[in-house]
Amino acid sequence: MLFRLYVSRRSCIILGASGLVGQRLQQRLVQHPMFKISAIAGSPSTAGQNLVNIPWRLDEKRPDLPNLVVLDINSSDFIEQCKIKNIEIAFSALPSEVALDTEKRLVDAGIIVFSNASTYRRKPKIPMIIPEINSHHFHESLHYCATNCTLIPLVMPVYAIANTSPIQSIKMRSEQALSGAGWELLNDKKALNGNVDPHIEGEAEKTKQELLHVMGSIENQNIIPAGFDLEVNCERVSRRDGHQVFVEVKTEKSVQLEEIKKQLQMIDLGYDLPSKPYHAIHHIEKIETDKHLWSDGKIFTTNPNPISDLKTGMAIVVDNLEVDEKIIKFSAFSHNTIRGAAGGLVYLAEFVMNYES
Repeated sequence: MLFRLYVSRRSCIILGASGLVGQRLQQRLVQHPMFKISAIAGSPSTAGQNLVNIPWRLDEKRPDLPNLVVLDINSSDFIEQCKIKNIEIAFSALPSEVALDTEKRLVDAGIIVFSNASTYRRKPKIPMIIPEINSHHFHESLHYCATNCTLIPLVMPVYAIANTSPIQSIKMRSEQALSGAGWELLNDKKALNGNVDPHIEGEAEKTKQELLHVMGSIENQNIIPAGFDLEVNCERVSRRDGHQVFVEVKTEKSVQLEEIKKQLQMIDLGYDLPSKPYHAIHHIEKIETDKHLWSDGKIFTTNPNPISDLKTGMAIVVDNLEVDEKIIKFSAFSHNTIRGAAGGLVYLAEFVMNYES
């Protein structure tokens, strides 16, 4: 895959050495044309270890990572070590409670932080952006947030529908993969065999708030959340990867099926970036979750190489699209640790760096 030539690769640190999202970031950044992995940081349990000795949690083979010793995010000289290594950008896969202090320290030191944590989402002056959906929310900052993973397969089709008519209400039910809860649950044999607690604490409320925020308008430099009604139910299922949502949208005006299909095809950032899918939405007749996890917007693959192919896994797959005047139903599926986490975060960084250049 060929990318346009970038003048230089920006020096970055990944906050997260052993978790799924942290390792997805390592996978996606090791050969990235815009960013160079110059440091890795983690908790005291991984600090001081060579990166290659950390257990690899992903299905794909460990990439040829740089020879780095994991830094301790809790050490008193952590920020100084970042400065010595000329770190410009931090990609954060930290737990929310840890991100609260660590991300602030980095921002205060002048390092640009792209965060996958929920801690600073929807906070004033911290943009939370999905490039195809709310790029108009962008303003220069040292701190940016990606959204909740469940929001991604929901908001893309909803945004397309909103381009045909104002939305009155949305009902959504999700079936979310084990990997969304981390590698421990992903390796739990009971969970893999169907014995999994379906309850996901706080997930429905986060999804509601973030959808209204991302779909909101701007008035006097403030984001005014969208005003439609929402009913959201989120559940964990015994699938390794991939979040699927089942959605019913009620619009204020009657719409046509062909209108919706056209709008699904039109969602696009408008220019290419390394992680931007060929098409944001991949519309098919019927989703098969074991076959349709990895889409680049054009084709599916069952043998992905996310190290070199940054587009695969970045598209949202939509099926079962039905329209009955003001009622639209569909289901959508996306890779929760790619587009919904590490891939979406790197894509956001590409968008911001391209915007600022």
